[in-house]
Amino acid sequence: MKSSSYTVVMGRTPKVVNGQHVVVFDGLNETEEVLKAVLEPQGCRVNRIRQQHSDRLTSQNEVPSIVVVHDDDAENFTTGQPDWNRVPKVVIGSVKRASTIGQDQSTRFLVQPFQYAELIDSIESLLNQPEST
Repeated sequence: MKSSSYTVVMGRTPKVVNGQHVVVFDGLNETEEVLKAVLEPQGCRVNRIRQQHSDRLTSQNEVPSIVVVHDDDAENFTTGQPDWNRVPKVVIGSVKRASTIGQDQSTRFLVQPFQYAELIDSIESLLNQPEST
């Protein structure tokens, strides 16, 4: 039942900056659906990229604002998308694996199982953090 997943996050006050772009690298369909339901009404684009289609990313020449990636896919993500190394990330997994992705203030970790409200909070905190130059 999809609506039960959305009710956890739909009643919150969003804090997203308009015009941002969030990419879900692999992950579950439900993750993309929840993020679209919450973030798109606030002017934030959400796309899901499957690993087998990651070659299309470099041809798009668009670097997203945030990438949501599972720790199992993190190594493939970083090697396949060198231009995205500085993009803030939310890494979802069973253990914090800092060796897979450089850990700094632009990386958030969520340990499974997680609540979608936690994912939204992590994305919003990264979207609203000042960009480093």
